[in-house]
Parts: sequence; structure tokens; C-alpha cells
Amino acid sequence: MAVLAAIPALVAAPSSAQQTHLLVVAGIGGGAAYTERFLEWGTALRSAAIERYGVPAEQAVLLSEDPEMSEAATGESRRDDVEAHLAALAGRVQPADRVLVVLIGHGSFRDGQASFNLPGPDLSAAEWKALLDALPTERVALVNTASASGPFATELSAPGRVVITATASGNERNETRFGQYFAAAWVDGEADLDKNGSTSLLEAFQYARRETERFYSDENRLLTEHAMLEDDGDGEGTREPTLDTPDGAVAATFTLGLPGARAAVTAEGAPSPIPATSDTVLVRLYGERADLEARVAELRRMQGSLDPDTYEQELEALLVELALKNREIRAREGGE
Repeated sequence: MAVLAAIPALVAAPSSAQQTHLLVVAGIGGGAAYTERFLEWGTALRSAAIERYGVPAEQAVLLSEDPEMSEAATGESRRDDVEAHLAALAGRVQPADRVLVVLIGHGSFRDGQASFNLPGPDLSAAEWKALLDALPTERVALVNTASASGPFATELSAPGRVVITATASGNERNETRFGQYFAAAWVDGEADLDKNGSTSLLEAFQYARRETERFYSDENRLLTEHAMLEDDGDGEGTREPTLDTPDGAVAATFTLGLPGARAAVTAEGAPSPIPATSDTVLVRLYGERADLEARVAELRRMQGSLDPDTYEQELEALLVELALKNREIRAREGGE
């Protein structure tokens, strides 16, 4: 199909070969309370990735200001350590892999340059871009939950890349709460808005933005952080992304763990942890489902530029294929 053939970016490599790599960097706190808070949020995110989404522990790395404060921390969050870890990652990541980098801490914006604050020398947005550009995969996401993080969306923008920032500009310099709720989004099923047993970056963003706004409202405080998501490569973030906005389609296909895998969802809507599987056929089927879901999301993003009849025909064909794939997976899993 002509339209579907024009959507190669999200399905360029077999999902069955994909691995997920998570790097959480808890920056300098500037005080004991912040150091503990950033480490707590980072630990919660890493633990959820391993225990709930099946990311191998060696592929879920937490760097912190003081690694001795937590057994979950695997190294220091100094500039040299961050650069060394990402360089090593660039040497082993495969083109089909996905990489999620999450920055938790404080940020700064001086002379038109945004940076993430680390113990010792900081790393600027331009330097983070160079580190990410060295990764041999387009399936990369960076989430900067720090203050003054807005310019990261413009600086790091690239095809197929998701960039999330806690603020809309470098001038929002107050401490942020977005990181707390972004980490919490992965801990239980509350952020799984479509209740399909998996949480995407888009859902985690929507959840964290909503809960951040609720925090300020409950505290009767003026909202001083406005989170943004950028994933269409134009360098301009969106405040309320959905599958129907320019930004959101790529983030909707980015999940932790095995792409296409799902947790079993109870009648009450509570998902259980996603189980690991050694069934190579099931892994292949999960990957094929993830590819189909990515194509559906991309087609929906392109709706405004397509002939309505063509769009409906292509969407129907993909949804039928996806339904058949889900039936094949249920049969393999021993379901109906």
C-alpha cells in the first residue's frame, strides 16, 4: 500500500530483536533533601523498569551524586561517568534497540545555553545532543525533568527521537515536581490510560503533567513549570500531545521492556508485571504487534495530509491486521 510504504521510520528493523536500555541520571542536589529526593525518584523508576517491565538489571543503570546512598545506584553522576556510560552504550546498542535517558535534578540557563547540573562540570543541551547522536539507533528518548529544561526540546530534536522537558523554556527556573510524577507513572497502572497492559512515554507524560498541575492546585500555588513533549523532529514541543497532534505519535509507541508485550489486566483494570518469556515465537509476535501499533500511530498522525477515503481504507486494513495479530498472540499465550 502506497501510504503504508511511506511510513518506514518506525518500523525500519524487526522489533523481535529490540532491547531496551535505561539510563537514569540523578544530578547534584545542592542539599541533602534534594539529593535524597532525586535518588528516590530515580530508584523508583529503575525498580519499576526491572520488576514491572522486565528490563534486565544490567540494562537499567542509575547514576547518582552519592552511589553509597542506595544499592540501586550503579555509579556516580559526574560528567566523565555519564559520558563513559553513553560511549559504552553506543558500542553495544543495535539499530533496533531503544534507549531511554532520564535526567532528574536541577537545571540552569545562562547566555542562551541550557544545562543539566551534575556534581562537578555540567553537561549542556548541545553536549547531550552529541552523546545521543552517537547512539546507532533512532529509537532514543530523553526526558529532562529539571528546571530550565525547555531548550532541550529544540536542541536535541531529531527524527524518531522523543524529547520531554519539565518546562517550556529556560526561564522557568524554579524547582520542578514533574520528575516525581514521571517516575510514579511507571510504578503502577494508573498511567496506562488505555488499559492495554502497557505504559507508553506519551501516557507517562500525560499522567505526569496532569499530576504536576494537581500538585500546584492542591498547594494553592502558581504553576511555574509547563512540561512539553517533542517527537516529530521540528524542534517545537507540544503542551498537550495526543495521537492527533503533531507531537505524540512516536512517544505513543515507546514503551519499557519488550516491545509489544502486555501485562495481564484484571477485571478491575489493574495490570500485573509483564512476565519475561523465552518463547521465541511469542517474542516475534510481540514485536510484530509493536510494529503494527507504530504504523497505526504514524498513520493517524498523517491523517490531515491524506485523502479521507484513503486514510480510512489504510486505517481499516491496519486495524484488521492488528486484531488478527492479537488473536494469534492470545492463542500462543494459551488464551482464547
